[in-house]
Amino acid sequence: MWPSMRRFLVLCRMKKFGVFLYKICDRLGLAKIIFPLPLELMIEPSNVCNARCPTCPTGAGKMNRPGRMMTFQEFRRIVDQAGAYGGALFLWGYGEPFLNKDLLLMIQHASSGGMHVVTSTNGQFFKSLEFCSEIVRSGLDELIISLDGADQQTLSKFRVDCQFDDIVQGFRFMHAARTELNSMTPKIILQFIVTRHNVHQIERIKQIAKDLHVDTYFEKTVWMDANDPGFQSMAKELVPDDPARSRFFAAEDGHFSLKGEVRNHCAQVSRRIVVNSDGSVVPCCYDLYSKYIMGNVFNESVEAVWNNEQYRAFRQQVSRDKKSLTMCRECPSGRGSADKVW
Repeated sequence: MWPSMRRFLVLCRMKKFGVFLYKICDRLGLAKIIFPLPLELMIEPSNVCNARCPTCPTGAGKMNRPGRMMTFQEFRRIVDQAGAYGGALFLWGYGEPFLNKDLLLMIQHASSGGMHVVTSTNGQFFKSLEFCSEIVRSGLDELIISLDGADQQTLSKFRVDCQFDDIVQGFRFMHAARTELNSMTPKIILQFIVTRHNVHQIERIKQIAKDLHVDTYFEKTVWMDANDPGFQSMAKELVPDDPARSRFFAAEDGHFSLKGEVRNHCAQVSRRIVVNSDGSVVPCCYDLYSKYIMGNVFNESVEAVWNNEQYRAFRQQVSRDKKSLTMCRECPSGRGSADKVW
């Protein structure tokens, strides 16, 4: 079905002609067109975290950028520049978003501009009904809370330093706050990253999700950087035996590799800009160590970075020979492996 006239009028009122135009082009098979500004924003409020998850560069102590919180003024400048096109905002990166004291202010500003705002968290910060009510009032559309175990012992094997009881209570506070304020948002999502340690608890965690009245229960396969020297040992520890619940497969010699084939296409590089907490722009959220910096939106405009020669050359390389890019060879996106790219 073509975009409705009602949706067209809403987008016009919000001055988001680019989003509507992209939908038309998508229907016509012309989605590879690069618009003057990104259609989606992924902004990292913080690259600092209170957890020590082994597959995350921050959690594993391998983060090569100094710990930093993005300020509201820095965030606002980015969103205000890209708001005419950006329809969705993903507020997370390699750090815990709720450690940034300006997070709710960021959400409010983006939401008031008509953006669909999503954030993801380890769930350690929802300790009162009052705070959860503030989250509801902020205008947040979706809240992803990771609960990667059905008890403390299992959770701690992957989500190191997180407390099971605190996360569960946080779900209850969020549901209660939303009910009290008679709000349908934020949509509450329980994300369960399936590992060798917790795969046996899937049915139990589904029941917990039901008991907590979450809107969506979502299973995600564990991912880790295959370029990391410790990848093989980490894969042996974390990847489940069930191939249907893994992005990786084990060869006869026991070595792990990503499933699927690398294809010369990537929707992310043509529609989404990824901004680190220091303002540096990378082409993809799978650039763990910011090896492919396209520019810095604290020093240049979003439009200038998005359209610069380096970014254009990177997109061309992806469409011609994606395998030649180290990061892209180990990226699960578009390979058919069990994954969801937010």
